[in-house]
Amino acid sequence: MNWGNWGRGSADRMDNYVEKPAGFDTGANDYLTSQYDRMGIPEEEREGMSKNIYDYARKSRFIESSDNPMAEPSTSTAKGYYQFTDPSVKTGFQRYRNTTKDQEWGGLSQNPQEWSEDESDMMFLANTFGQSGSDEYMKSIGGGDRDAMKGAYAKYHHTNPDEATLNRMEQYF
Repeated sequence: MNWGNWGRGSADRMDNYVEKPAGFDTGANDYLTSQYDRMGIPEEEREGMSKNIYDYARKSRFIESSDNPMAEPSTSTAKGYYQFTDPSVKTGFQRYRNTTKDQEWGGLSQNPQEWSEDESDMMFLANTFGQSGSDEYMKSIGGGDRDAMKGAYAKYHHTNPDEATLNRMEQYF
């Protein structure tokens, strides 16, 4: 299912971006709900927070791969929508387990290019929520704080951004 286009064929612009109407798909939404439960987020705040977290995730995907699940730079092992490296896949799986207590989970491929959009989103969320200090960032992102989006992206996802990545962050967040 194609909910939108974040500029495929246009790596530097979001002119063709069309927002998906409902937000995350089932797996990522269920994961996000489990994190809201863990953090004690009231039901009435969740819909608005989810829209902003979804926006953050989509912009992160675009910055990382121009929303191309087959993206794979020649300079690293990064792959997929969110450009998980080979070592960060294992770390992401463990962070999912740590935040859900689901020790049996892990049936995903080790190759992020083989993940569905939903699986990619779920791993992005788990990789973020599974890191120390991320809850406050995610609460702020849920409130629509663009500076928190930049901070969380640089601290929890793209931990050593180069100048080009910093420029893309400024452009899209």
